Amino acid sequence: MRRSILTALVGVGFLVAVNSVIAATPRETFNAVISRYSGISSLKASFEEKICSKKDGTCQILKGTFTYVSPSKFRVDVTVPMEQLVVSDGITTWIYIPTANQAIKTKPGAEQEIFLLIGKLQNYKERYTVELKTTKEYLEAHFTAKLGAKVYLKEFVLLINPSTNSIGGIKVSEGDTEMIFTLHNIQHNVKVADSKFTFSPPEGTTVLEDTGTGSR
Repeated sequence: MRRSILTALVGVGFLVAVNSVIAATPRETFNAVISRYSGISSLKASFEEKICSKKDGTCQILKGTFTYVSPSKFRVDVTVPMEQLVVSDGITTWIYIPTANQAIKTKPGAEQEIFLLIGKLQNYKERYTVELKTTKEYLEAHFTAKLGAKVYLKEFVLLINPSTNSIGGIKVSEGDTEMIFTLHNIQHNVKVADSKFTFSPPEGTTVLEDTGTGSR
């Protein structure tokens, strides 16, 4: 009898162990991440951006911190290889380069869509089709714009960390250039002061104003 009970208990334990490690499918993971980020209010993370030439096989690497507040505020503080700041309150965007003692004042434009992408994932089906591919490090969601969709990014790859159900970054290719923007040490739904998204040029800074189109 003891042996029978022990055998039964081992069998139950084995089933529990097997069930506990059953992994979600790529589509389930993707849907969970989309659902999670559809309701996000803010995000803070450190980042690494690689801008690579496919032809030359060389990359420029930038590092710093990234802050996003829904729906249209963001701040990018670059610390490597030199200090730079890109900050937008949704109405005005500033690009500040301390080493050049220069600041550019402009309107939010299409080229900044990458920093606001998180807020646009909820209704992605209206504009994109998605193909999922599993790699060693990430679940890659390959987005392709639907015919006639008015989007800046016609194609991009959303990098998803399946172990944490979080966004790991984004990859965009254009011609010979590939840009990979990865996020690390992510904090979700944190309080961020509005002052983080405003900028006043230091005294003596040369200010260039670019009216741009401001279209998104």
